[in-house]
Order: sequence, then structure tokens, then C-alpha cells
Amino acid sequence: MGKNLIEEQNQLDYGKWESGNEANWYTDDPILTRYAKRYLSTAVFNYVEEAFEKTGALAAGPMDKRAVHTDREGAPRLNRYNKKGEEINEVWYNEGYRQTVKDGYGTGVVAYRYDESAPEKIPFLVNAILIYLMCETEPGFTCPVGLSQSAAFVLEKFGSDQQKADYLSALASWDPETHQEGATFLTEIQGGSDVGAATTAAVKNGDHYLLTGEKWFASNCDAEVAIALARVNDKPSTKGLGLFLVPRTLPDGTRNNVTIRRLKDKLGVRAVASGELIFNNAVGYLIGDEDKGFKYMAEALNVSRLGTGISGIALARRAFLEAAIYTEHREAFGQRINRFPMVRETLVKMITEIEAGWAISAQMIKLFDDVHTFDNKTDENYALLRILLSLVKYRGSELGVSATKDALELHGGNGYIEDYVTPRLLRDAVVNPVWEGTANIQALEILKTLQKAGTGCFTNDLRTTLNGIDDTALTDYKETLQQEVDRVEELLNHMLSQDAYTQTALAKKLADFMYDVYAGVHLLEEAQYDLKVSGDRRRVLAVEQWNRLVFDRSPDRGILTNETISDEVFEALICFDKSSR
Repeated sequence: MGKNLIEEQNQLDYGKWESGNEANWYTDDPILTRYAKRYLSTAVFNYVEEAFEKTGALAAGPMDKRAVHTDREGAPRLNRYNKKGEEINEVWYNEGYRQTVKDGYGTGVVAYRYDESAPEKIPFLVNAILIYLMCETEPGFTCPVGLSQSAAFVLEKFGSDQQKADYLSALASWDPETHQEGATFLTEIQGGSDVGAATTAAVKNGDHYLLTGEKWFASNCDAEVAIALARVNDKPSTKGLGLFLVPRTLPDGTRNNVTIRRLKDKLGVRAVASGELIFNNAVGYLIGDEDKGFKYMAEALNVSRLGTGISGIALARRAFLEAAIYTEHREAFGQRINRFPMVRETLVKMITEIEAGWAISAQMIKLFDDVHTFDNKTDENYALLRILLSLVKYRGSELGVSATKDALELHGGNGYIEDYVTPRLLRDAVVNPVWEGTANIQALEILKTLQKAGTGCFTNDLRTTLNGIDDTALTDYKETLQQEVDRVEELLNHMLSQDAYTQTALAKKLADFMYDVYAGVHLLEEAQYDLKVSGDRRRVLAVEQWNRLVFDRSPDRGILTNETISDEVFEALICFDKSSR
């Protein structure tokens, strides 16, 4: 149904909707449907397409309505004691949010990866598309989803057969009666990004360990299946950390010795219960080898970073949709405001950045599947995956903030009013640059990978991709991007030749440039694919706009050349109008 609907539409008519809630966020998103069709096999696409369509309607409709209530009046509350004064540590959730949990996990957002009835192995792209759709409405719910994916992934990769049977099966269950949520307990008050400073201790006690200590910022803090880092020996920094499965309920039915001290009062994503935890001889089951805990948790963080990055792009897409609808309806000075050049420029910038975000995210997810789903791991593609995870986490998160801010501004004073969705989108977006490692941490991760693997893991991919651009209509864009690839390689080699202090000082600047170039090169490849498959040149226009945004170094900033957004560019990029391209 959705596939045919998209193909029949000549363009998107934003005037037919009063708000984004009236659209289907899958079938009415030509970018998302296009990437699903290109990068999923026919068998998998046909198997999951209905779930995509249902989730697009679910997210835009009942899930978004319930998210408003949770954000405004229905945030989680901690009940530490019952009426008898006994400590129970239960988190209260409103009934609407509980229904969102049932509906959300019922889409298969975690379960599809472990679906044994599928025609072939389900790639992570399926789960990523589902979480993307739900991130457009309720990042406070998709945070627990991402944490559940991370916990499941760690057990999938490193857990024992018994741990998989007892706990991975619950995380991957479709049945709301047996399904359990996951969490990753990492941050301590003295540590934060300095994971090696963790002091939570684990002491072996028969077939399990007893954990003592505190976790300062634990999201989804009442999850049934948590993984936690704890120190197992006196080895310095992260070398002495093991990773433990810490169930909320023990096999005998008793509650584990984990106290929720209080919930955090957060700026946004209020739907997720983020708390401070106290482990008081809490039972933990060792995952894998005792001295590889940080390595295992790093893989969990990679899954979370993937989700956080695409969450930012999803929020940008929702913000763009709302802004496109609003500016189509709003009139000022005798005409619709989307006819004014500065409004058009903002909308085109937003959609171009979303296109660039998808061009790099598609490669990131593809590499994730190559490495972790289809077992095609090499030293080079694993290093590139780590770089792309950090790049998308950093810039995708930032895009969510800038796009929601732009959408709010395009709404004028109405954008600041809670009757509209824009204030909530902005509040929710702001957390993504912080969660799972700040921009500085992502830059350091990239630097560390480059120091170990060299620059070739990054630049080889770019040169191979450009070598495959053979459409003569794209020659000028190819030459521009070849120059940028040469430049980024030169700058990377320069950075790596400096002393340690200077390298860290330059790392974030280089990360920005790496993102710009990688997104540009792969957006060009996506444009060539469209030209060859359907003759569609819309993404060629997106490449042109991206190059102007990030590579145009003209001293007059486009003023002397009278750069404006033409009707053709606006209708093609914003409205997906086939007749204008």
C-alpha cells in the first residue's frame, strides 16, 4: 500500500494537513521510504512494510497524543515506600504511557532482529527505521527502546546460552505479558565520561557477584534487565571493570538489592524515568570475561549512539514537517509565508541537512549490519563504523537541536506556545548532544580510531565511492568533492603528526569537516543512483545545496552572486514535486 501511494504522488501537498499528526510518517515521507526500498532486500522489505506503515500511523496519531500528556502532566513518579513504610522502589507511569510501551515494542522495534520466522536474517536497518518513526514523537520512550536494544545486543554477542534463554528472550519478546525492558547502568557521579573512574565494586559470591556502589544517571532505572559496569580488581582505569547482568527481579521472585534514590527532574524527554541508583550487595551475573567489561559496554554504547544520532535526524524531520505545514497555511503581508525568500531558505536548509544526515546514516547502518549482522567484519570496515557512529551521533544530535529551533522560529510566537509541538521537540532534542557522550567525547573517539587504524579507513571509502560516480551530469560535483577529500586527508595527516595536546584541540574541528565531506560524497552517490534507476534529479539539487552550505568559501557569502532559492529548487526539495525536476 505505502509503496504504491508514494509512487503515485506527484508531490506532497502540505496544505491538506493542519498539523503533522494528519500524515503517515512512513508513507508520507519520501526520503524514508526511498532508503527502506534501496537498502532492504525485497524479501525483507515485503515482510516488514506493513509494520512500517502501521508504525507511521501509530507514531503520528495515538502515540503523539499520549506524549503530550506525559510531557505536561504525566511524567513518571517514584514511590519509594508503600503504606506500611516498606521500601518498594516502584516507578509510577500514566496509563497512556503504559499503552505506548505495549504498542511501541509491539512494532517489533527490538524483536525483529531476533525474528526466527523472517524469510531471511533481519538487518538492523529495520529496527532503525522503526525507532526513527517513534523518535519523531516520543524520544522519552525511544530512550528505553534504545537501551533495550543495547542490552539485547550485548547478550546476543557476549552472553552465555543461559543468559540468552532467560533474559535476551524476554527483551526480544513480542508478547507484552512476557516482554521486559532493558537498561545500561554506566554513569557515576565522579566519572561521567571518565568511565575508568568508576568505583562500584563487584565481589564474587558463588555463581554470581555482589555489587556495591552508586550510579548517578541511570535512564529507564526500573528496567527488568540491566547491564552495569563494576570494578572487579585493582587494575587501573577501565582495565579493572567487568560487565554484569543485573536483573530487577531475581530468579526466586525476590527484588534485587537496588534502590532508586530519586528521579532526575529533566528539561525534556520526561517520559523516561532517569534516576540515581544505590547497589547494596545487588546480585549481578558476569557477562563474558571478567576483564573485558568495558569492551562489551563500548559495543552497547555504539548501539545507543546509533539510535541517538538517528533520533536527532528524526526530530529534525518532524520539525521540518510541522514547519512546512505551518508556513503553507500561515499568511502575512498578503501571501503565504513560504513564498518569502528567507523562509524558503530555512526550509531548504533543513531538508538538505536531513538528506545529508540520511546519506551518512545509511552507510553507518549498512556497516553495522556488515559487521554485526552478516559477519563481514574487517579491521577497516570496523574502524570506519566506529568513526561513522561518532560522526552521526555528534552531528545528527546537533541537527535535531538546530532544526527544532528553526521550526519554532518559523512558527513565530506560536512556536513558543505549548499548544504547538515545537517547544516539546526542542526540549527533547537538547538531550541528544549530551547522551551517550558529548561532541567532545565523540571527537576523541574518532581521534583514537584514526590513531590506531590510520586515515585510510576513512578516505579509502570516499575515494572508492567517488570513483564509482560516472554520470557526466555529476562531473562538476564530483570534482568539487574530490578536492574536499584531498583536503580532509591532508588535514587528518596534519593533525596526527602533532603532539597529543594539539591533536585533541583539533579533533572536533576535523570531525565537523569529516562529516561534511562524507555526507557530501555519499549524497552524490545517492543522487547518481536515483538518476540511473528513475531519472530523478531531486538529489542532485540536494547535493548542490549541501555544497553551498558547507563548502562555499566565497568571501561575499553568495551576496554578489544573488543566491536565492528558485521555484524549481523549492518545489523539488520541499514538496518532492516531480514536474519541477
